[in-house]
Amino acid sequence: MSDLELGELGLLKNLASGRYRREKRMMLDVAVVREGRTVYTGGALNDAVVTKGAMARVVRLQVSAGEEQLGIFSGDGVVVATPTGSTGYSLSAGGPIVEPTAQNFVISPICAHTVFTKSFVLSASGTVTVAPAELNRKQVYLSVDGGKAFALRQGDKVRICRSRYETELLRLTDKSIYEILRTKMTGGIGHEK
Repeated sequence: MSDLELGELGLLKNLASGRYRREKRMMLDVAVVREGRTVYTGGALNDAVVTKGAMARVVRLQVSAGEEQLGIFSGDGVVVATPTGSTGYSLSAGGPIVEPTAQNFVISPICAHTVFTKSFVLSASGTVTVAPAELNRKQVYLSVDGGKAFALRQGDKVRICRSRYETELLRLTDKSIYEILRTKMTGGIGHEK
């Protein structure tokens, strides 16, 4: 229903008559591995966020794609989003907008403390791993789709991969994702057809 505006709620009657299109969206499987054991699992449509606690201190997170280290991100944390989630917290953190039916991971640092730390858009065929760097003395948390925070310990690894499950959305309008974004992000100002 996110593509419906308040004045379009009458289109909900199209559900009963079968006048809609189906759109599949990729999801994430998220696991925390501690000392070789999985201590947390969750699924996400939007994102998995590894972030600092309430203290205003920088956290250092090691981020890898498969066996390749992308780097150590210093700042408030990192967002690993699906294309659907790319227009949420990831976008607020400076990440790119990715077409929602694509099959990608979007990795965006949150308030990075280094000038050249940028977002990554990666194939969803592998695994992304986020781990507190060895020198972290701060509390670090994982939140999946904005849910309850899970406290990470030194040595924990957050493993994120594409889920075998997908979310299926029902689209009641023919509006493109770009039209929806223009309307929601600018209030439609200056973007008349």
